[in-house]
Amino acid sequence: MKRALMVTICIALLTGCATTQMIKPEQPPELAAKPDSALLVIIRDTFLGGGIVFWNYLDGKFIGETMGKSYFITHVPPGRHYVVAATENTGIADLDFQAGRHYFLRQGIAMGVWRARTSGFFPMTAVDAEKAIKSCTYMELDSSKTFPDMEPALYQKAIEEYHAGVKENPEGYKELLEYKGE
Repeated sequence: MKRALMVTICIALLTGCATTQMIKPEQPPELAAKPDSALLVIIRDTFLGGGIVFWNYLDGKFIGETMGKSYFITHVPPGRHYVVAATENTGIADLDFQAGRHYFLRQGIAMGVWRARTSGFFPMTAVDAEKAIKSCTYMELDSSKTFPDMEPALYQKAIEEYHAGVKENPEGYKELLEYKGE
C-alpha cells in the first residue's frame, strides 16, 4: 500500500511539470533594444522548481514562459505596462518602459502547495543580468503554436492584489517601482 501511494505521488509530481511553449534556437539573439521599443529580459536563474513552468504576460497578453535556468526576451512598446508572472500565484512588475532601454527582471521562486510559486520580479543591472544569463538557456516562443492570454478575471485580480500590496507595504516594492531600466 505504501509503495502504491509513493508511486502515485511521484507520478502526480512529475505530471505537474508542464510542457513549455518555448523552443531553444541555435543562437540566442543579441540583447539590443529597437529604437521604437524597450527590451524586456526575464531571467529565471535558479534551478529550484526547474521543471515548473511560469507563464508570463504583458498587460494580460502572453509573452513567454520560464523554467529553471532559462530566460527570454520581448520587445515592449513605450509606456506603462504590467508584467505578470502566473503560477500557483502571481507576481507583478509595473514599469514605465522607455524606447531604446533595457529592462532586466529576475524572476523569484518559492515553494508552493501544488506547484512552485513566484516570489515576484526583481530588477537587475546589465552586469548582473549578463552574469546570470551565462548559466541559463535562452528560449523563444514556438511560432508553430498559439498562446492563450491571461484570463481577464485572473488578470484583474492580480492587478488589484498588486496595488493593495504596494499600498500596504510601499517600502517592499520601492526598488521595483524606482527601476528605470538601463
